Amino acid sequence: MNMQRFFGISIMLFTLVVILNFDDVHAQPLQEVNADVIEFDGTFATVKISWNDNGASYYKVGCVSCMPNLSDTTTENLMVLANVASFADGNALLYVIAYDDADEIISAKQVMVKLK
Repeated sequence: MNMQRFFGISIMLFTLVVILNFDDVHAQPLQEVNADVIEFDGTFATVKISWNDNGASYYKVGCVSCMPNLSDTTTENLMVLANVASFADGNALLYVIAYDDADEIISAKQVMVKLK
């Protein structure tokens, strides 16, 4: 077999192996982020925030309207945040950021929830 043909077949086999080794799991956007107020004392709330599984390695969840801002990480698809505070209009601003294995952001979503 000549070298050019051998080289061509080797590249094709390498390409085939690389393609077959990719995971079927691909990161998707955060499409469904839900926030439910579990408890509210008039000042602070406990809020359950949940989201669709989008293939991320982990998620960072936080509260922008809280003073100081709250944030935590999880590998699950829900988190309960305590001591959530609102802006002056009564709305709390929460977020979920999805990260991949290389700590790169895949997707991010904000949600406003009326504390009551």
